[in-house]
Amino acid sequence: MSKSLLKSKRAQAYALLLINTILWGFSAPIIKKALDYVTVNQFLFGRYLIASLLFIPIYFLLRTKKKNGIRHANWKLLIFLALLGTPLTLIPLYEGLKLTSSLEAAILAATTPIIVILGSRLFLREKISVNEGVGIFVALLGTLILTLEPAFSNGFRLFTFSVLGNLLIIASNLIWAAFLIITKKVKADPDQISLVSYLTSVPVFLILLLLESPLKIIQTNPGHPIALFGILYMAIFGSVIAFWAYTKGQALIPAGEASIFTYLQPIFTFPLAYFWLGESISQLGLFACLLLAAGVYFSEYHGRPSQ
Repeated sequence: MSKSLLKSKRAQAYALLLINTILWGFSAPIIKKALDYVTVNQFLFGRYLIASLLFIPIYFLLRTKKKNGIRHANWKLLIFLALLGTPLTLIPLYEGLKLTSSLEAAILAATTPIIVILGSRLFLREKISVNEGVGIFVALLGTLILTLEPAFSNGFRLFTFSVLGNLLIIASNLIWAAFLIITKKVKADPDQISLVSYLTSVPVFLILLLLESPLKIIQTNPGHPIALFGILYMAIFGSVIAFWAYTKGQALIPAGEASIFTYLQPIFTFPLAYFWLGESISQLGLFACLLLAAGVYFSEYHGRPSQ
């Protein structure tokens, strides 16, 4: 492959991943604000109902233009992956976002690549260098401090809502990392996973919505402009555009290089979180972020084998 073609593919990948980073970076404050007016299940049902209606024609249009057309699929595996990567990942993420700040949630969510690297070493038997191991340890230490930071800020009270929210974010990260590792291992088709995830999520969140307390439903206001904006934003920009940009972009460059963009998401979260929601981060939280950055630097750069 010529150098000019490689440069063109890298430029295309960077543009797509930057779009994804910006759209997903804005998402945490938008979701958190919308959850003041709707329940988690109302939000997610609306998001995936709209995303499904938008993505189905796009999927079949893209498939008919490809030489291999609509591929045969292992539907049981795809449904399992869809449940793992969507409802099981998003429910603890959204419930955690209700309890903690959107800024801390975004920073914790950005640590997923570190978890994926560690999981790949453990379950896919990929080798890990000494520097990479040091980087992962430092990053995980920063994650632990950031997760427990609300307890330290409240007189060492471990069981606070913010700590619980942070733990739910970590749980979501672990489930999402498992989804990514399994998807990588079985080499599942991204387009089919997207389609099945959207179609599976609609009935799942509808059932959960119907099981919710009637009192909780009455207390919500799904018609509020902020709620509608949040649902539409995540359906159109967060699901259809951002997810497509991520899957397309990461396919064009090495996974380690693509993961760098995930670490940039909090940069786009901060302005909305600070100016719109009035959030900030403590000195201990900032120290945890510095540990995370140092761990990422060692694991992604010093830990990466020379090409």
